[in-house]
Amino acid sequence: MGQTAILAMTGERLEAFSAHDELWKWLCYAPKGTILMPRTNWPAVAKTSMLGFRFFAHYSGYPGIKPEPESYAHARLKIDVVRILRSLGYEADVEVPGVSPTGDEWVADVLTATIGGTKVAFEIQLSSQHIADFRRRTERYRASGVHVFWILAEKPVADRLHKAILVETAALRRAIGVIVCDCEEIIPINVALPNKNQYPDDPLQVRFGRGRDIRRMPLAEAIEGLMYGYARWDYPDWKWVNPLNPTAA
Repeated sequence: MGQTAILAMTGERLEAFSAHDELWKWLCYAPKGTILMPRTNWPAVAKTSMLGFRFFAHYSGYPGIKPEPESYAHARLKIDVVRILRSLGYEADVEVPGVSPTGDEWVADVLTATIGGTKVAFEIQLSSQHIADFRRRTERYRASGVHVFWILAEKPVADRLHKAILVETAALRRAIGVIVCDCEEIIPINVALPNKNQYPDDPLQVRFGRGRDIRRMPLAEAIEGLMYGYARWDYPDWKWVNPLNPTAA
């Protein structure tokens, strides 16, 4: 399941979410082999879920290991991020593969670039993972010359990540009383979703920072700010610093 496929005849990259209605109808009835799944080159089929959500999937019979399926909320959030970036004037794509200098492969949920040309990945994490995996994946992007922002489900993912950092820094807290729940290499913005199978109709709101420095804002405002460098590391926390309005809540 994914949002991209390849038109076999031309190599053109197709997007399920951006295809116009007539093209999508044609893709749904196209003969097997007309479109291919990226990375596996197996014939793809265009499908529409009961919720009206469009996606591409492997034709039956694929003998290999398919990429891990993603949830409805993950896919919707990924699409919102790429649409916001494009509306802001950035070139952005979903499900972009890459490889680090050491040969480690990755697929960015969304890949774009700053005005200065720095590549930027937005990674969506709605399922819990170990802090070591956050760091491993972040370092893999860094080694590939890609800056990464993490969009996390507030519960349980962000909560568990902050608790893991709190445990790591327990000795520091006991020694000098500094509470550390963030780390410089992982830049998180948090979203509150009911579950991974639901997505709000209204524009998604996000949270950045903690304590007195919490900023709540629409997803579009957060993405624009991240691309302009408003996320600043000020040990022991991340802070949102808009140079045009530094005290805005």
